[in-house]
Amino acid sequence: MKTRAVLFAAALALPMIAAAAMPATAATIAAEATTQTWVWGGNATLALNPDALAAFGLHIDASVASARTAGVPGRNYDTTRFAALPASGLQILRNGAEVIGVGEGALRFRGGLTIRHANGRVDLRGFALRGNAQLRAGIELADADGAVWLTADHAHYGFAADRSGTFAMRHMNLRLSTHFAEMIGRPQLAGYPIGDLSFEAAARADDVDDAKVGATCSAPWPGANLHTDIQLTLDHLSGFYDAVYAPRCGLPPLRDGGACSASSTNGKLVLGADASLRNAGQTAVPWHAHFSGDFPPYGNDQHPYLIWNLYRIDGAGRIRQIGASGVKHAFYSINLNCGCADGNVIWPGCEDVYSLSSNDNGGGSDEQNLAPRSEIIPYSGQWGRCGSVWDRDCDGSMDPGSGAQDLYQFRMQVDESDLLPPLSLGARYFFEYWYVVRDDGDIDDSMGYREILPVKNAAAWSIRLVGENAADRDFFQGPAINRWVDPNAASAHALNRELATPLGRARVAVKASDLGDGRWRYEYAVMNLDYAHAEIDPAHALEPNLRLLSNHGFARFEVPLPAGVTASDLRFDDADGDPADDWSAANSDGVLSWSAAAAANALDWGTLYYFEFVADAAPSDAAITLIAAATSNAVGPAYSLSLLGPSMRVPLLRGHSRHARPR
Repeated sequence: MKTRAVLFAAALALPMIAAAAMPATAATIAAEATTQTWVWGGNATLALNPDALAAFGLHIDASVASARTAGVPGRNYDTTRFAALPASGLQILRNGAEVIGVGEGALRFRGGLTIRHANGRVDLRGFALRGNAQLRAGIELADADGAVWLTADHAHYGFAADRSGTFAMRHMNLRLSTHFAEMIGRPQLAGYPIGDLSFEAAARADDVDDAKVGATCSAPWPGANLHTDIQLTLDHLSGFYDAVYAPRCGLPPLRDGGACSASSTNGKLVLGADASLRNAGQTAVPWHAHFSGDFPPYGNDQHPYLIWNLYRIDGAGRIRQIGASGVKHAFYSINLNCGCADGNVIWPGCEDVYSLSSNDNGGGSDEQNLAPRSEIIPYSGQWGRCGSVWDRDCDGSMDPGSGAQDLYQFRMQVDESDLLPPLSLGARYFFEYWYVVRDDGDIDDSMGYREILPVKNAAAWSIRLVGENAADRDFFQGPAINRWVDPNAASAHALNRELATPLGRARVAVKASDLGDGRWRYEYAVMNLDYAHAEIDPAHALEPNLRLLSNHGFARFEVPLPAGVTASDLRFDDADGDPADDWSAANSDGVLSWSAAAAANALDWGTLYYFEFVADAAPSDAAITLIAAATSNAVGPAYSLSLLGPSMRVPLLRGHSRHARPR
């Protein structure tokens, strides 16, 4: 297993998470185990989110740490490393080759933290890590007297692939325990993640010879007549279900502007989530960390990419995208539930999980996994490593000090005003996320969405999951545009269809509403799934040193407007909320169109734009047109899709009204 630095964490989860935990117990997990392995010593790293600590009135004092980086709100996490006592041991439970949980014992540590709060102080000097009786692969952090103050879940865990005997649990969401939340007088905070926990310990190499460190699995690489399919799922294995979170909220300028207040409406709220997946295809999928080398089958450091979006459907039924993340570059697959070796390939039938802690990393750490979407050709799954934010000089190595420079860059930022009255009145919110996987044959199940309810309590935001299903909280595969118009429920007044091109895919949904006075409202939502009209540098045209000169989506949207039909009340909504770069509308030569003022505001991949107008004609079949952004050496291709638009007006006979019935 490649040792990787601790990832930065996040916080401010939803209070109901604790109630959604699986009803596992230490006894039932132990009963499933066929063997046990003891690990001891090692070290642990706690990375605490300074924004969450400040919001909850918590203050850190470090004691006897082997390494420490002080946290700064909005910039970097408070990261502290502690050495374990050599004699302390922790039991790892296995079912054959599979690690299935944590059993008896504890890893005890020198030093620790003291955390001050309004009602006193929590003394974690001499703390211990032990198994959590309620979680299959969970950890409790207890003080020297055995009181549990923090819990951790959603781990990347396993024995080192080199059979050295090292066991690790990394990138865990570190949460306030019920006891801690009650102690600070805020019991509703039980289950909120405030950071990241990672640890590693040692076992005798002979004890792990039969553990899942090198189990042989085989499958072909993606190719002709083979189905590659990574499905987005929910984590039901660690004991906590995947959720959505608000790790921080800051006031512009974000890096130095301070935290949002109870009365602020102009802050930028960062949202993130846990994410789990399954290889439901026939092929192996490479999963290499960027800059880790060049490997088969593509001769590069290929890996999937994760993005997430936020949409609001307002009280009038209009859909608008109000948030878009950068790209999380995936780096490791744990290969759960399959018996295959973990590491840099996810095999058919295997599952993987990423915590919020992993997905919201960066901001000054030596591990950078967040970058702009513009560096990815989404349809082909290729990354322009050369000239990227990490490799500006194109030498194939990560530049020192590159990547995200704070805890806002390349995260999804949402305006507080989009989540507060009056815009929130009668509105519904949908959080969407998906993996971009090279050669994936079914992108609809690689993405999913969930309805959420953002809630502001004093200066802190929390995210509640909405739905009747208490376990899954109504998780749906596919893009969120499918909630606005169901593609499987087409009607004379609503359609949702996919546009498939050689350069990627889009979805266009339309609603036509009768206003009752001979006029109709036409609403179009155009979701660019993975379309990109990319321009590649001829001098760096091949992987692994591929360089993108431009990488934009659509720049023009057209709806036919038959002769005699008038259009009014034109509307356009993009994803950035900046009116200065809105697309311009025109009505000319029988076409109603919107055009991007510049390629910088093209409808790029992973983004939804909304168009609306009112016409004095009922709907009928119509071919809408999307035109891609041009490159420096090529015009943008044009594509047509059969949907709905205003019909041709029938001339009225003299002496008859438009609404007269024939005799």
